[in-house]
Amino acid sequence: MHTTPAASAQGTPRGTPRSATRSRILGIDLARGLALFGMMATHILPRMDDAGNLTAVALFQGRASALFAVLAGFSIILSTRGALAHPGVRGWAAAAIGLVVRGILIALVGFALGELPSGIAVILVNYGALFLIAPLFLRFPTWLLGATAWVWFLVTPQLSHLVRSLPVFADADLFVPAFSNALVPDTWIGLLLTGYYPLLQWVGYILLGMWLARIDWSDLNRRVALLLAGTAATTLALAASSLLMNVRGRWELESLYGEATVTDVPTYVDRVIMLGAYGVTPADSAWWLVTAGPHSGTSFDLVQTSGVAMAVIALCLLVGPLLDRGPTLLHAWLSRPGSTPLSMYSLHICVLAIAAVSPTMPTLPGVGWHLQWFAVNLALVILAALLWTGLVSRRGPLETGVSVIVRAALRQVLGPVVGEASGPVVGPGATHVTGPRTPPGPSS
Repeated sequence: MHTTPAASAQGTPRGTPRSATRSRILGIDLARGLALFGMMATHILPRMDDAGNLTAVALFQGRASALFAVLAGFSIILSTRGALAHPGVRGWAAAAIGLVVRGILIALVGFALGELPSGIAVILVNYGALFLIAPLFLRFPTWLLGATAWVWFLVTPQLSHLVRSLPVFADADLFVPAFSNALVPDTWIGLLLTGYYPLLQWVGYILLGMWLARIDWSDLNRRVALLLAGTAATTLALAASSLLMNVRGRWELESLYGEATVTDVPTYVDRVIMLGAYGVTPADSAWWLVTAGPHSGTSFDLVQTSGVAMAVIALCLLVGPLLDRGPTLLHAWLSRPGSTPLSMYSLHICVLAIAAVSPTMPTLPGVGWHLQWFAVNLALVILAALLWTGLVSRRGPLETGVSVIVRAALRQVLGPVVGEASGPVVGPGATHVTGPRTPPGPSS
């Protein structure tokens, strides 16, 4: 069980129960597990039924990956506090080197997974790139991190729309980042601006996560406040978007595509609003900026997904103390995959790729193919996480490899004593700092 509180960068208040600090870290692992399972669901299960109605899976579309990115911000703070404890430039340099090395390694895993025929827009290259950018914000005070995150959500979608309106970006193609696409300019344009998880907007998610990780959540009232704030942000963003779309936006966009008179089937605009775009909306009308569809990259989308992430994290932090008092198996099916997300996400992508070139799986009577395939993936990930963390290490295999390499890099800056005794855990979901007595214990 993890023992380091999420807000230990500020120090845990005197009198905080030991179980409270454990449960807060357990809560983060639970949130990571939910993000992982949510992304798996959107990869496999249909988001719209034959009648054109959204299924329950559509609720996870865009929100699970955003939660994954916000939790990356948590990991950035948790994994660098040991290095940042050293004053001056040396501490920042060590933290920055750790994040850069970790980001490069995660991105390399993403490039490798991009070569597989999984049919998935693999998030890991973008996720790794966020770690490369994070050192720029490590020295920000807590209040400035929070303010920057929300300003980022409001400003960058407008900037993106303006830049993508330029003719040079009109014909940019979508590419899943992979080694074979590394020399294609559109791969890098997509990574920053036009792809599935554009860094221009997604940096806001890690800033939000970094801000949240700096706050001490040992107080129950703060957790409840986070839940209410997240719910309010989501509700207001969706309501405002719906109002603007119904008042004018839908008519403007459907007129642009000659669909204003279509009533019997979902229009293209309807499908973008319901199912989302491919990271960003079209740049042919400013009215797209008032939509809140999944992966639309608008301010309304960024705020509502951030609100969901805040609410989910708050719920997990609230549930954590209750689950922490019971048997581990009550939560291990979720928290263990959540403590090894890089490995389990990669396993999921590999399973999808193998299935893509394998014979069709027989379907059980009364069970839909998609539901059965999702259950198989879920069972494999849970079983793999339980076996590995129970028999080998509380860190996943990929997390362990990343940790070893980053520790070696940190030793070059901080020296072997500090690197071994108080350096950060450096897996993508690191939830504790290492030390002689720390139990073994990890985007996009």
